[in-house]
Amino acid sequence: MPSAEVFPVGFTKQRMEALSDGVYAVALTLLVLDLKIPATTKPLDDAAFAQALYGLLPNALTWLLSFWVIATFWVAQVRLFQFTKSLDWSIAWSELVQLALVSLLPFSTSLIGEHGSHIASAVIYSLNLTGISAMSLARTLHLLKASALHADPITPRVAWALRVGGVGRLACSVATLVLAFFCPGWNMLAMLPMSLLRRYIARGPRE
Repeated sequence: MPSAEVFPVGFTKQRMEALSDGVYAVALTLLVLDLKIPATTKPLDDAAFAQALYGLLPNALTWLLSFWVIATFWVAQVRLFQFTKSLDWSIAWSELVQLALVSLLPFSTSLIGEHGSHIASAVIYSLNLTGISAMSLARTLHLLKASALHADPITPRVAWALRVGGVGRLACSVATLVLAFFCPGWNMLAMLPMSLLRRYIARGPRE
């Protein structure tokens, strides 16, 4: 792996952040494209229209959860880059691979929204999440070791918080993968414990 000293001139942290923000923005926007009433050959009366809206509920819930998940990963990326003054090859490639996986999330979300009862759909979605989480954790652990890339010294408290956040997101993603074989569709709910991570992290490490 090339060292930080031979990293391409002009390939700055700011350029990576701009690319990352763009990919996340597009992914968040594409999620909503599955929220549409199926086309019909005749006008819908009020009852049929209400039924069509009700039929969108599974897709709407899938959209909401996936939007929250993507936003959570974006917030984690922004937080990590606050402690980074420059990039090396390892961080750059892990970020690019993660962005590739983020760009796939609208597709895997549409699969589980339309065919959530199929194990294959749930597994594809879960593998997508697990890949994103794994790359996020790998990038975090590498940054914590590469002190030359730190904008400021990272305190033990902050390092602990970053590790816990990364491990927690990966654990939830792996849980969705395991549950995909037993309760496809509902396995997505295994991501909800991520909402408790912030409270746990705020309490700090035990002495």
